[in-house]
Formats: sequence, C-alpha cells, structure tokens
Amino acid sequence: MEGKASRWKFAKIARRDLYTAVRFLACVALLWAFVAGSSWLVVRGQAIIAAATMFSIFAAYELTVREVGQGWVLACVLFIQGSIGGGYLIWLHFQPPEPTGPLIAAHDPMPPLGCDEAPDPHDLLMAFGTDRVIGKGAGPFSPLVVDDCVVMSLARKKDGLMVRAFGYDFNNDIAFRVMDNVFEPSMPVQLKAFRPDPATFLLLDRFGKEVLYVRYLNPKAVRIRGRFLCGEQPQAVIGDKLILVGGVRINGVFLGQRPTRGHVCAQVQAGAYGIAIKGL
Repeated sequence: MEGKASRWKFAKIARRDLYTAVRFLACVALLWAFVAGSSWLVVRGQAIIAAATMFSIFAAYELTVREVGQGWVLACVLFIQGSIGGGYLIWLHFQPPEPTGPLIAAHDPMPPLGCDEAPDPHDLLMAFGTDRVIGKGAGPFSPLVVDDCVVMSLARKKDGLMVRAFGYDFNNDIAFRVMDNVFEPSMPVQLKAFRPDPATFLLLDRFGKEVLYVRYLNPKAVRIRGRFLCGEQPQAVIGDKLILVGGVRINGVFLGQRPTRGHVCAQVQAGAYGIAIKGL
C-alpha cells in the first residue's frame, strides 16, 4: 500500500508540474501575442509592463495552488515586479541619449547624379527614387509634392540640416508634423520617431516599417524615403531606386509639365517646389 501511495503521490506531482509548464507556456504565448507584429523600439516599455504583470499573476497563482502563505506570495510578486522593472531602468540608464537637434552630415558617398548639370559646391542634392532635386543655396527647399500636398521641406543651418514634414490622413487632415526634427502628432497615431545616428531621422510605424527616412549623406546630399498620403489619392511609396503610386512604378514630373520617361532632375531656389508625384 505504501508503494502504491508513493506512486500516486509522484504521479500527482508530475501532473501538477506538467500543468505548471503548460500555464507558463500560455503566459509566454499571451505575452508574444501582445508584442507580435510590433517593433521593439515602439513597444519596449509596454512589453516590460506586460511581462512583469503576466509573470506576477502566474507566480501568485502557482504559489496559491501550493498553499504558500499570502505573505510569501506578496513578497514573490513584489520581487518579480521589482526585478523586471529595476532591470529595465538600469538598462535605460546605460543607453546613450538619442541624438537631438539638427542632422549632422555623415561621410557617405554622393548618390548617382542623374542630372545633365552637376551641382555647384554650395548646392544641396536631394535624392528620392531615381529623381533628383538640386537646391541652390541653404534653402528651405520643398523637394517633392505629393498630388496637392506639400509633404516636406529641408533647410541647411549653421549646425546641420533641419527637416520639416507633414503627414496626412484620408480626409486630407494633418495627422502629424515633424518640425525641425521634432515629431509632433496631431491625432492618435502609432508612430515612433527614432534617431539611429546623428545623420538620420526615422519615423517608424507600429510594425517597424519606415514612414519617413531622411539621411544627411554628406554636406552636399540628402537621401529621402517614405510613404506619403494625400487625401483619397493612392499612397506614394518612395524607395532608393523607385517610386510607387498605388503599387505602380512611376517617375515624378516637373510642376506644371507633362510626365517624362526615366528619371527627373530639377533645380530649385529657396522657397520653391521641386518635383510633383501625381496620383494615377
């Protein structure tokens, strides 16, 4: 009888441990569902809170099932909360501060020119897709217009490059602004401004995909990428080597002129608009 009781007790403990493992995996699955499809840069604070809460609930339940005293349960929960939260704060403390202020010119090579006339030493080459805009002087310049929406202007200051940009929704209302490299949402949007280095400004959506990318390649050139909306018109997607509108590859056009084949190159003075990206 004693051997049978021992085997029964062992089997009970094994089942309990199995159920514990299943519950732990369920907690991990719920946490993964919370953060899946999102950039860690966007949700890292929320993920830490969710992890601390999830594992605290799990620990409290398991200790209660084992009839551990309430004082020990509370101590365990506080330990988990303090360990995760404190570890996260320590990690934050040792992270380098994000760059702020103007974009500082990097030392990247010039992008392919694609223009008949080379820019002067004091000009600014703005590259997006295969199109180019050469700004004469310090700016500000508006290198591209998407349909009827002015989406961006760039200006060179003494300390670096300043970016101003506007994001629109389907009603043609301004959803967000970037004012001198500072992200300012005008309505609830799941976007995150990020400066991976002093030369680059990034605006990411909740999936970690680029909404806006501006890199000050060198004192004479800027690279622009992004996704731009203007009212109900198809979205314009600008990459390094192409421009898509509604999924169809196009080139920009000179303002007031018909589309041309191949890339487009324009020269603008301060305050002038460069190239228009028209809907289909």
